Amino acid sequence: MTLISLLLVLLVERVTTKSKYWQAGFYTDKYLHSIQSRDWFNSSSKSWILALVIFVPVVMVYLVVQEFSGGLLELVISTAILMVCVGCPTIRATYKCFLQAANRGDLQACSMYEDQISGDDKGSISFGLNLVWQNYRHYAAVILWFATCGAAGAILYVLVRELDAKLSDDNQKIGNQVKRLLNIVDWIPVRITALGFLLVGHFSRAFPTWLGYLPDPAVQAKTLLLDVSKKAEEIEPDENDCTEEPCTLVRLAKRNVMFLLMIIALLTLSGWIN
Repeated sequence: MTLISLLLVLLVERVTTKSKYWQAGFYTDKYLHSIQSRDWFNSSSKSWILALVIFVPVVMVYLVVQEFSGGLLELVISTAILMVCVGCPTIRATYKCFLQAANRGDLQACSMYEDQISGDDKGSISFGLNLVWQNYRHYAAVILWFATCGAAGAILYVLVRELDAKLSDDNQKIGNQVKRLLNIVDWIPVRITALGFLLVGHFSRAFPTWLGYLPDPAVQAKTLLLDVSKKAEEIEPDENDCTEEPCTLVRLAKRNVMFLLMIIALLTLSGWIN
């Protein structure tokens, strides 16, 4: 069922534009607004409050899915939850606009769309690397959590990711706790994703970088992933084509998602994944 859900969701996500009701941000915004309106997150908040905020929805989803385990309803519910968790239509639409502007030769518009996606990262990392990072956060990591822990795993990752994005600036104490939790939930998925990069890219160039980071518990997920991706794909600089670098790295990320699906398919056929 896991593989069927993944294939259905990625197919639908590719050929359609999801409405706001099929986007994780719509629900996490409402959920976090209700929590903040009750002033649960403040300077004196305890760690168990954050744990409740994150794990209560995860446990509820797990119990609902288990109630219908083994039947058609489990497939429908899991697929619907995955559809909400996977992807970021806003980034996809902006990237499409970037490519269209580049084809018109409108460099000013290209820069504007790049600003919308890169945000504060513009200048510190390239546009293509930022797209690789966004692909990991909205596709690869969610897929891996779903494959291993089902719909509850996808909910867990998305909740922690959205909390990190929305609470870091509002409450430093809670923000630091969320960042530590995000490092934990990213630890294995980012290493698997980076392994995929070197297997679908330049293995000999990327392997030493990946191996060097493998036992390091302190390295940030973003640092690991982007350093490996830079080694895994050789890009010829072209000052006359601003799409060369982002398009090349996006193709690398897409190949990696297909590689992950292939591995999940093999594990499903061998009985390791339901």
